[in-house]
Amino acid sequence: MASRFDDLPLRRGAHPTRDDGMCAMEMVAWLAGEAHSDEPRCACPVLSAFVRACNDAMDDEARNRWLRPLVPILVNTRASAAVEKVRGWLVVDAVVRELVPARLRWLRRSDEANLLADLPPIRSAASAKAALRAIEHFAREHHATRWVLQRAVDGMPPARFVAGAVQVAKARQKGSTWPAIVALIERMVAAGAAPTTEGTPGRVVESAI
Repeated sequence: MASRFDDLPLRRGAHPTRDDGMCAMEMVAWLAGEAHSDEPRCACPVLSAFVRACNDAMDDEARNRWLRPLVPILVNTRASAAVEKVRGWLVVDAVVRELVPARLRWLRRSDEANLLADLPPIRSAASAKAALRAIEHFAREHHATRWVLQRAVDGMPPARFVAGAVQVAKARQKGSTWPAIVALIERMVAAGAAPTTEGTPGRVVESAI
C-alpha cells in the first residue's frame, strides 16, 4: 500500500468513490481500512473537521505539500471527549495568539499584535471570554475570529466551530499560513497521544479543560 499511497494526490472536496479521488480525511479512512468516507470512525471529529476545512481551503500545491504528509498521523486519533475539548482549545488559542497577531504584524499593527500574542493561553470559556473582549477592542474587523471565540464561550462542541479558524488562517500572509497550520495539527494530534496518568506530562492536558 505504501507505494500506492505515495502516488495518490489529495483532491479538493468530498468524492463519491475513491476512484474519483480522495480528500485528506477520505485518505485517512482508506489507510485505516474503513469504508469510503470523509468522517472516518478512527479519527477524532475535531481533527477531522479542521482538516476537512484546510483541505478545501488549500490550492493543489499547498494541499499536497503541507497537508498530505500529515494523513498517516491522523489515523487512530479518536479519543475521549476531554481530549476533544483540549484540541478545540488549541485551535482557539492559536487563532487568537498566533494567527491574528501574524496578520496584524503584516499590516504593520505591531502593538495590537503583541498585546494579543501576550494574552494568557486560552484553555477555558473564561479565558476565551477575555480573549473575545481583547479581539473586539484590538481587532474587531476579524469577524471569523470573533465567531470562533463566541462559539467556544457558548460551549459549542469544538468539532462544530474549529473549521472557522481556517478562514482566519487564510487571511495571513500567504507564505507563512500553512506551516503554522501544520504545526497546529501536529499539536492537536500530540494532545491525544499524551499519557493521562497522575504525575505524568499528560496531566497537563487533562487540567487544561
